Amino acid sequence: MVAGSKTEHLKDVAERARWIMERENVEAIVASSCENFYYLSGHPSTFMYTLRMNEVALAVMFRDPSRRTVIIMNEFEAAGVPDDLPQCELRTYPTWVDVDDPLGLRGDRYEGRRPVNHQVEEMFGLLREVLADCGIHSGKVAVELSAMRYPAVNALRQAVPALELTEAGALLTELRARKTPWEIEQLRRSCAYAEIGIAETIKEIRTGSSAADIAHAFRLALLSHADGAPSRFHMISAGPEFAPAHLFGTRPAEPGDVIKFDVGVDVNGYGSDIARTFALGSPSDTATRIYGALRAGHDRLLELIGPGLPMSRAFDEAMRVIRRSGLPNYNRGHLGHSAGLSLAAEEAPFLSAAEEAVFAPGMVICLETPYYGYGMGSIMIEDMVLVTEKGCERLNKLSRDLISLQL
Repeated sequence: MVAGSKTEHLKDVAERARWIMERENVEAIVASSCENFYYLSGHPSTFMYTLRMNEVALAVMFRDPSRRTVIIMNEFEAAGVPDDLPQCELRTYPTWVDVDDPLGLRGDRYEGRRPVNHQVEEMFGLLREVLADCGIHSGKVAVELSAMRYPAVNALRQAVPALELTEAGALLTELRARKTPWEIEQLRRSCAYAEIGIAETIKEIRTGSSAADIAHAFRLALLSHADGAPSRFHMISAGPEFAPAHLFGTRPAEPGDVIKFDVGVDVNGYGSDIARTFALGSPSDTATRIYGALRAGHDRLLELIGPGLPMSRAFDEAMRVIRRSGLPNYNRGHLGHSAGLSLAAEEAPFLSAAEEAVFAPGMVICLETPYYGYGMGSIMIEDMVLVTEKGCERLNKLSRDLISLQL
């Protein structure tokens, strides 16, 4: 088995998950969200990832190391699960789609009435059978209850009334916080591609460029210069606009405007989250002062981070530096977060005043010091760092200076 391969990654995940299950006296972990389903099984569900469907598939990992992880999925989507997926077996339930077998390749056919849509009762009934096959008739099973809708939780409880169902969210957060070598490689690539997109895009920005123009150029840059890696998100603003936008503004950029990129690129389900700010021509004195304070706090974070440091302490120290460097009223809920699978870019643990987690080797953290101001717009620095045994490694290569773009 190649070190750093996806097969080795899944083996590492299973070993650490079983250690946590042993500690918590949990017989199995059941993942129902798109990210955690992929994390435990190694297979991304198209229905969950692309179509944003809920409660359509489950990944069940057992504390018993002799048991393979079970994927429970409708038979239509299950046709796309690779036969050689490491340490997994597949169980399927019927859905509304009928798949014919004109060449007699499978030799089986579902003769019952097709449901109109996904049936959680079928899926949870299959989960009951899977658990029973493994001798789990009672005891504690961790499930992503908070990721399910209320009717689905009720259906699950009715399907397995003898089990003690506990919330799996905290266990999966702990498990995902420290990355395997394979995960780190995906995040390195996604960070590099995001920086390529920014570097190529700023070559085209001129007076009159709008946020919509810049966002379009960023997408084209990824297609042309970053192996076609897709954008996971791109929060781009120009001038006084700062609110997150699904449809980008068309206001022409003017000399002195700040232009912010807060972007992420997807590589094998893993997403970067980085940010850089530029000035069109010479920045104003106010923008320069704000940026200087943010940069001071950001640089302090890079100096501080290392194994064993509480995240709350890093937050408190960076906030003090920013406030005494020119932004006395600076106020944020957090100054960074873990990077990985989350489609929302941000995932726990967070660098906040209340965070109890400590930095540990193998974590990949996004450090961010953003500023949003009426009449000013958005100013932001965000780096991705890998926590190492001796400190941290910055994955970004782009300058952290406030760079002036030609008019």
